[in-house]
Amino acid sequence: MNESATFESFFEEIKLDSLDEYQGSIDAIAKKLDSKYYDGDSLEGHVLVVGSVGRGTAVSGTSDLDMLYVLPPDVYKKFDAYESNGQSSLLQEVKETLRERYPRTDIKGDGQAVVVSFTNRSYAIDLVPAFVQSDGSFKYPDTHGSGSWKKTDPVPEQEACAELFVATGGAALESCNALRVWKNNIGLHFKGLLMDTLVARYFKSEDLPDGYYELLTGLFEFISNEDREKAYWHALGSNQLIVNDDGGAFVPKAKKAAKTLSGALSSEDRESALRDVFGKVFSNCVVDPSDSPYERAWVKKYAYSPNEQFIEDKFRVDISCSMSIDCEVTQDGFRTRFLGDMLRGHFPLLRRKKLRFFVSSANLPVGCDYYWKVRNCGEVAYSRRCVRGSIEKGGRSWNERTDFVGPHFVECYAVKNGICVARSRIDVPIVDG
Repeated sequence: MNESATFESFFEEIKLDSLDEYQGSIDAIAKKLDSKYYDGDSLEGHVLVVGSVGRGTAVSGTSDLDMLYVLPPDVYKKFDAYESNGQSSLLQEVKETLRERYPRTDIKGDGQAVVVSFTNRSYAIDLVPAFVQSDGSFKYPDTHGSGSWKKTDPVPEQEACAELFVATGGAALESCNALRVWKNNIGLHFKGLLMDTLVARYFKSEDLPDGYYELLTGLFEFISNEDREKAYWHALGSNQLIVNDDGGAFVPKAKKAAKTLSGALSSEDRESALRDVFGKVFSNCVVDPSDSPYERAWVKKYAYSPNEQFIEDKFRVDISCSMSIDCEVTQDGFRTRFLGDMLRGHFPLLRRKKLRFFVSSANLPVGCDYYWKVRNCGEVAYSRRCVRGSIEKGGRSWNERTDFVGPHFVECYAVKNGICVARSRIDVPIVDG
C-alpha cells in the first residue's frame, strides 16, 4: 500500500465538500418560515447551520443537518407567556407551517426540534426554532416536562474549529472526519461535538507524532484514556456542557482501535489494521494494495468472497443510535446459553447448536427495518461452497445453526428512512468437538 497516497485519497473521499445536496431544502424551509414570521419581505438571513456540518467536521453521506431558525423577539414573548409548555406549542406551530410546504413529507416534533425527513433524499433536517440573545448565544425550546428554554452557543464552537483547522494545516479536520468514519464502521453512537472537542484537546498536546498513521494511532490512544465515569466535558469554543449519558461507550472502542493500529508493524499489517478500523470506505481508497491481507494465499482463498455485500453499498450509513446483538445457543438436552457470555468466558461454541441472534439492547426510533448479514469464513466454508455474505431483510431476530467449524460473524443493521442508523456485530467462532 502506498500509505501517503492512500490517506490522501481517503480524506478526499470522506470530506463534505459543500452544502449543495441540502441547500435546496434549506432555502425552501427558510422561505416558508420567512413568509410566516417576517411577512416574506425581510432581506436578512434567519438560518444558521449548526452541528457537525456547521463546524465543518461532517463527512460525506451525513444524513442529518442541524439548523437554527432565528425567530423575532415577539414570538418568544408570545409563547413564553403560556401557562404551561409554550415550548411545545411553538414547535407545533413551526411544524404545521412547514407541513403546508411539505404536505407529504414526514415532519414531527422531537423534543427540541422539528425534524423534516426527506426520505427520497435519505437525509433529514433538524430545525430548532431559536431566539438570539445579547451575547450572541441562542435560546431554544425544550418540550420535556412542563417545558423550558435552553441555551446553545454554536458560533464560538464554529470559530474554534476554523482556527484549529488552520493552525494544524487541516490535520485536525481530517482527524475529525476519520473519527466519524470509524464510529460508523463499528456502529458507535459518538456525539459529534464531543469528537471535535477531544480532537482539539489532542492537537494541543505536545510532541504529536509525524505521519497520518502515527497521528491517528495517537488520537485513539488519547481518547481511550478518557474517564468513562466523567459526568461531562466542556465543549471547545463555547465551554457548554457535553453530558456523558452513555457511560463513555467510546472509551473501550477507542482502546481497541488503538491496540489494532499500534500492534501493526509491517506495511502489510498496517494496511490490514486500517481496513479493520475504518472499514469499507477506507478499503475503497487503498492505493497499490499490498499482498496482505486480501492477496495472501490462505486469506484470499478462505476469507475473501467477491460476492460479499456491504451495508455501505445499500444505504447511507450515519450511526446516530446504539444497538447491541446477542445470540441464544441451544441444543436438545442442554441448557440455553448466550453467545456473548460464552465469548467473554472463553467457552467454545461447538457444532450442532441452534442459534437465535437477536437485538439485545437498542435506543432506536420507531419504525426501523432490520437487515442481517451472516459471514462464513475459513477452509470448511470454502470447501462446502458456503462462503456467505449477503445482506437480507428480517426482524429483530435471526435463526442459524452451527453447521461447520471456522471463524464467522453476524451483523445486524437498523435502517430508518433509507439510513442505517445503528449496527452491531458478534463473532461466531465455531470449533470441533
